[in-house]
Amino acid sequence: MAADMGRRLEVGELLSFTDELVGVLRGSDDAVANAQAVAGARGLRSACRSESDDLELQLRDYREKVHFCKEKIDKAKAETVADDELNAMQNEMEEKLEEEKQLRQDLR
Repeated sequence: MAADMGRRLEVGELLSFTDELVGVLRGSDDAVANAQAVAGARGLRSACRSESDDLELQLRDYREKVHFCKEKIDKAKAETVADDELNAMQNEMEEKLEEEKQLRQDLR
C-alpha cells in the first residue's frame, strides 16, 4: 500500500511536469529563438569540451613535469653528501692538517 502511494505521488509529479512542459512548448512559438538557443547551447558545449580537452593536456604535461622534478630531486639527494658525513669529513681533514702542522714543527 505504501508502494502504491509512492507510485501515485511519482505519477502525479510526472503529470504535473508534463503539463508544465506542454505549457512552455505552447507558449514558445518562436522557432527561430528556439533554434538559436539550441545552437548557442551546442556551441557552448563544444567550447567547454574543447577547453576541457586542453586543460586535460596541460594537466598531463604538469604531472609529467612534477614527476621529472621529483626524479631530479631524488637523484640530487642520492648524490649529495649528508651534513653529518660532511662534518665528519671536515673534522677528519682538520685533524690531519693539525697533525701535519705538528709534524712540520717537530721537524724544525
